[in-house]
Amino acid sequence: MATELQAPPTDRSPSPTPHPPTASAPGPRATALQKLYADAISHVLKTCNYPNFAACFPTPAQEVPGSMKALHEQFTEKLGEQLRGNFEEILAERGVVGSLNELDGLVEEARRRKGRAQGEGEGGVPTPPHTLPAQQLYLSHLAPTLSAHSTEMKARQSALQAENADILARVLQQRKEISALVQGLENVVADLDASVAALHPEDLVDVLREEARDVDERMEEVAG
Repeated sequence: MATELQAPPTDRSPSPTPHPPTASAPGPRATALQKLYADAISHVLKTCNYPNFAACFPTPAQEVPGSMKALHEQFTEKLGEQLRGNFEEILAERGVVGSLNELDGLVEEARRRKGRAQGEGEGGVPTPPHTLPAQQLYLSHLAPTLSAHSTEMKARQSALQAENADILARVLQQRKEISALVQGLENVVADLDASVAALHPEDLVDVLREEARDVDERMEEVAG
């Protein structure tokens, strides 16, 4: 009678489950970073609201309010798009989302390992290091490096916040300069009105020519 062949016993332990790839979608830390920057942009745009914007241009705001509102909408929209675009470029260039997602995965893995170690310490047998999967050992050696990268990311985030504050300060300074220019033009108009009231009609043409030259000189000084 023919003997049946039996399959050899499979007593080898299964291979460790490979670490899942880093998700491209923002994780908790990347989402928090994006929300922080979005809140900062919203604060900047709220500061530059229409009443503050119109206060820099009182005459146009009174004469052509519709055009001023359209100009304000275009200005705030372009400013917001530029700030968001620069931030997205930095995220893509530095691979911020992927790095933060990796950090989230490491933190979660560390929590699981800590929980397992605490459970084993209460009554179980600790796992010998040489029996751990190679990837787990590799990640444990990477922890200091990733911690340094996390510190660097926080420093870059602080630098980005300081840069945003500097942009806001420049915008406010430009508003002051524009306001001063508009005030100077209004003073020139007032001087012209006073001169017209004080002079005789036959001298009006010469006076207007002189005042026009003064306005051109002042505009050249401001532009310079």
